[in-house]
Amino acid sequence: MDDFINYLSAHPVALVVIAAVALLFIYLILRNMLKFILITGFVLVILGLAALYGYYHYSGEPEKFLESVREIVDKIGDQSEQVIEAGKDVVEKVGKSIKEGRSAPAGK
Repeated sequence: MDDFINYLSAHPVALVVIAAVALLFIYLILRNMLKFILITGFVLVILGLAALYGYYHYSGEPEKFLESVREIVDKIGDQSEQVIEAGKDVVEKVGKSIKEGRSAPAGK
């Protein structure tokens, strides 16, 4: 270890390079950790707000809570069916236009 310290004191450029690499490594680790912490915090806040929203509706009228949840689930199911049908129509139209494009002569 003493030899390494003596080498670094004799060659300050090597010391600067090692310090720069170490700082870059620390920066990259902290940046990834910060991104992870922010995303996790955001998800926890959203889950907390959803829990508070559910508790608020449940505590107000518990007997109507299940009925309102069923209504919301039914609405979501109906709307998702409409979206799926619209998506199927778009896929069919795109498929037809691709087939027409392939059958058209290359010069046009």
